[in-house]
Amino acid sequence: MSFESRRELVRARALSSMSRWYNPWLHLGATMSIGLAVLAVALARLSDVRPLEWLVIPVVFVMANGFEWRVHKDVLHRRRRLLEVIYDRHTPQHHMIYTTADMEVRSTREFRLVMIPAFGVAGAVLVTAPWALLFAKVWSANAGWLLLVTASLYMVSYELFHLAYHLPATNPIGRIGVIRRLREHHAWHHDPRLMQRWNFNVTVPLFDWIHGTIAPKELTDRVGATPLASSDMLKEANAGALEEATGKA
Repeated sequence: MSFESRRELVRARALSSMSRWYNPWLHLGATMSIGLAVLAVALARLSDVRPLEWLVIPVVFVMANGFEWRVHKDVLHRRRRLLEVIYDRHTPQHHMIYTTADMEVRSTREFRLVMIPAFGVAGAVLVTAPWALLFAKVWSANAGWLLLVTASLYMVSYELFHLAYHLPATNPIGRIGVIRRLREHHAWHHDPRLMQRWNFNVTVPLFDWIHGTIAPKELTDRVGATPLASSDMLKEANAGALEEATGKA
């Protein structure tokens, strides 16, 4: 089976497995609402923030960026025990459907193939909450709220940025300069020959820069000039998971 045939089969099966009740705008709205709700509560609770407390924001941002890089590299692109579902949805499915030359969603229903469920975003907020409580206890309530709101908005921003990269290039959001640059960075990660080693950051490529995992231009130029083949994905992704997603061919 050709690479393009496999892609279409994976896309068709992914879409057919979705609930007919799925609403992409509800999905997007719920994700954004989580961030806005945490922001609203935090703003209501913050009071007389001291200069040192504001430093929580950049520190949490850098830590979140490093966490994003590590999880993308070692969980989304490596099969881990108990986390197989996350890997299967990302590497054999998402990366098979969207490649460097064809990143665009074809309908709003495909938001589901790009964004994680809203309850996953809510779960990330809940996981962060104990750390915020710890900060509030050992430092100040302001520090705890700043940690929670920064981490929550980072997670929501990750989802929105990722979706923006997969919107049609003609979309007004896609024409924003910074989005266009970040989309290019992410698009090269979607080449099966590069995805296991390069461009793991989805938001700001800070930790890609720190770890030296920004794909060099000479490499992307060389790879971009060579057509994709089915074997390229099979070499990089787990072959068993790919066969399960596409069916034996």
